[in-house]
Amino acid sequence: MNNYKTRKIITREFTMKLVYQLIINNENIDNVEILAKKFINDNEEYIAQRYNEITKEQIDSYSLDLDYIKVILNTIKFEDEKICDLINKHAKNWSVNRMPKVDLAILKVAICEIMKLDEIPFKVSINEAIELSKLYCDEKSHKFINGILGSILNEFK
Repeated sequence: MNNYKTRKIITREFTMKLVYQLIINNENIDNVEILAKKFINDNEEYIAQRYNEITKEQIDSYSLDLDYIKVILNTIKFEDEKICDLINKHAKNWSVNRMPKVDLAILKVAICEIMKLDEIPFKVSINEAIELSKLYCDEKSHKFINGILGSILNEFK
């Protein structure tokens, strides 16, 4: 796997973890840059471990895509109500208040990508969300997340 792809995968994964932390702690997003840098700094050891797991080699230098993280956080900061409305609309018999918070964090990151990051194909956003759900959620979540994102994507088209 090339360094660019590895960096994107790990950045997305840790962005999801940051969004999860914000949801669990019911935190407001004030200064996006400070929040992102503090989270990266606080998780430096885990980020390095994840790079080593994915690349299967010891890496001395690594980084996350701070611009990507800031886009996701700013989108949530300014459009969270719209994002939650989309999820509620397409999550049959579920609401953002009732669903598992890891599922919600994964959905929010993917929806932000679909809304704001034209350079990432929609299918990649959905596929990466599914892969994250297979890592961090129960065995049925990937189908749930795929269904919601597929419905949202149809609405965006």
